[in-house]
Amino acid sequence: MATSAQLERKAERARERLSDRIADLRSQVSPMTVVSHLLEGVNARGRGDDFLPILVKKMSNNPIASLLIAAGVGWLLFSEVYGPLSKSSGLTNPRKKRRTARNSKAAAAARSK
Repeated sequence: MATSAQLERKAERARERLSDRIADLRSQVSPMTVVSHLLEGVNARGRGDDFLPILVKKMSNNPIASLLIAAGVGWLLFSEVYGPLSKSSGLTNPRKKRRTARNSKAAAAARSK
């Protein structure tokens, strides 16, 4: 049977390995690293002629990440067009003001003055 000192040493080694792995992941997933990996094939003159094939290759290598990014961008665009969703009336467009009976009466009263 293992003694408490042996178990503590084993736990400490496991913590150190976990800390090292987390540090490795942080360095690999930094925004600078992601951008550099994405742009690694762009030529030195700054012309992005080969950008689209590289992007397609990266997307095909990571389909789940690409799908999540596309869903996030789509959600952002959707929220810009429709604004927050209203539970009672479904989709609403905040840029179009709905006419209600109260708004019509107020407008008619303002015109008659």
